[in-house]
Amino acid sequence: MTKPRGEFAGADVSIRRVALLVDHPWPDLDIEGEIFEAAGIELVAGPKAAGTQAEVEAMVRHVNPEAILTCWAPISENAIASSSNLQVIARLGVGLDNIAIHTASRRGAWVTNVPDYCTSEVSDHAIALMLAHYRGVSRLDRQVKESGWSPNINGLARISDLTVGIIGLGRIGRETARKLKSFGCKIIGVSHGAIDVVDVAPVSLLQMQKQADAIILHLPLTHESRHLVNRTFIDECHRRPLLINVSRGGLVDNEALLEALNDGRLRGAALDVVEGEPNPPRAILEHPSVIVTPHVAFGSDASLRELRRRACIEVVRILNGDAPINPCNKPLRETTLDGGVSSDIRIVHGASGPEVVKIALPKLKVAADWFSDPARSSVEVAAIGIFAELIGTDAVPRVVWNRPEEHAFAMELVNPRLRNWKKDLLAGHIDRRTASRAGELLGQVHSRSGRREDLRQRFGDTRFFDELRLEPFFLRTAANNSELGPLVTKVAEGMARRRTALVHGDYSPKNILADGGEVVILDFEVTHWGDPRFDVGFCISHLCLKAIRAVGTAKRALADSIEGFIDSYSKEGPTVLDEDFVQIVGCLVLARIEGASPVDYLQSADMPRVLSLAAAMIREPKQFVDRAPVTWDFA
Repeated sequence: MTKPRGEFAGADVSIRRVALLVDHPWPDLDIEGEIFEAAGIELVAGPKAAGTQAEVEAMVRHVNPEAILTCWAPISENAIASSSNLQVIARLGVGLDNIAIHTASRRGAWVTNVPDYCTSEVSDHAIALMLAHYRGVSRLDRQVKESGWSPNINGLARISDLTVGIIGLGRIGRETARKLKSFGCKIIGVSHGAIDVVDVAPVSLLQMQKQADAIILHLPLTHESRHLVNRTFIDECHRRPLLINVSRGGLVDNEALLEALNDGRLRGAALDVVEGEPNPPRAILEHPSVIVTPHVAFGSDASLRELRRRACIEVVRILNGDAPINPCNKPLRETTLDGGVSSDIRIVHGASGPEVVKIALPKLKVAADWFSDPARSSVEVAAIGIFAELIGTDAVPRVVWNRPEEHAFAMELVNPRLRNWKKDLLAGHIDRRTASRAGELLGQVHSRSGRREDLRQRFGDTRFFDELRLEPFFLRTAANNSELGPLVTKVAEGMARRRTALVHGDYSPKNILADGGEVVILDFEVTHWGDPRFDVGFCISHLCLKAIRAVGTAKRALADSIEGFIDSYSKEGPTVLDEDFVQIVGCLVLARIEGASPVDYLQSADMPRVLSLAAAMIREPKQFVDRAPVTWDFA
């Protein structure tokens, strides 16, 4: 075991189990060194002060640790990706806003904290700040030292007369409430969960703003809570309250705070944290109505010893294969994914992070006998590479490895922030930007590939498209419908003659991950050189069928999305909105009722109308050509 080192630059990283302490605002490493030495773990220590994001990333790349411990330093996505076998990120504190938690989860790494080491200290500090203001401690101390002994009781309050509002009733908030009871003041609280604290009256945020003489912030900094205290919040405060923040500076909008202090809408602020620290705005620090301490509410000799000891013990537990005591995330290990019928898909923890492994099946997971050669897996890998060339690497997953002999390959896990478009649509979360971007990307694929003779040769084999799309969606549907069968077969034959572009073959909402206008396309196993009308029709048929089951604003939003998809596709892609296109859509809609893969979200009462519309599109496509799909009766 190498003794802890104060600087990382000279680290010997030959020992496998390494814990990197990226910052430590305390003078020694005795506690950390003792615990890690006993566990056979090498400790590499960075500088005392938290470095910049780039400096921390460089440190992680150099040391390549299995564990990262951080106090204030940012642990970014790049830092997490820089460690090849990262197992845990331990926060020496409570809040987690300096750690890219989702990235850690995707990499299969635990994130831990020490949630209750400073409960007593922070609650004490919040009350001390309130007393310092309402009993004039700081103000009177300055006056005595600057002007001599001159008693001035203006502004002093009886604490038992105050109504104190607490936003956030976790461990620290509950402890603050318990201690405030002894002062006799009225305590009101706002919390996400049920308030079960004796003598704390649960109120809405608006009620608190109207009633409170002091408001104490005891909540974490999240995307939702950032700048909770802003101009609108302060405008609703009726009693010119004292604002007390002992949680995170980002909860308060500095500009709004200064304005309110200057015009008297707030009587004062008592702050242990300020946005922008360690260099927050001087105008706030020097304001006469502000009491400020430099982010020390957590501190005491006892709390610091407990924090360091418990954070290190969590690291030892995890590196020894045990579960953490205070987990803050759920790392991805191996998880089977839902949704695919033609493949087994699972998430595994690979050497460079979580991977999506896809294994093609010879028989699809449906009730009908539906078979396809699993060698299509190699076509999918090739198609992903070509789509990346045509529309950019951000629009497709990155292939990590390919094992054609096993009909398997792995992709890098797409950012979990991107959601399945089909699930969003069915849940009523409908964003035209997603549809527009999906149409734009498809148009680019069709127009750009149409100029590539090499792709015509490379993807000329339509065997997998025939097995997974043509036979089940057209030929089997034709066999099940004696009246429309000959026309459906004729439509399929027409597609076979019109082969002008690279066709995805499964371009539907279930195979698109999205967040607004950010779109990633999945499932390329039936990619072939064919009729681009199929891709457009396939996606439009899915959107139209979902519009049938939608009501009210969701139905209107779906109609808007259909329009956005078509408009964006038309700007980028070839001209396809003709009678042949209408008939393809009709056949695809009919197939979702009578084919091998029936749609699972329509009601039986919808079926006659769907069948009638599909038949009209197949028999009389001309009547639909001059009408945009958004005006078809589906929507």
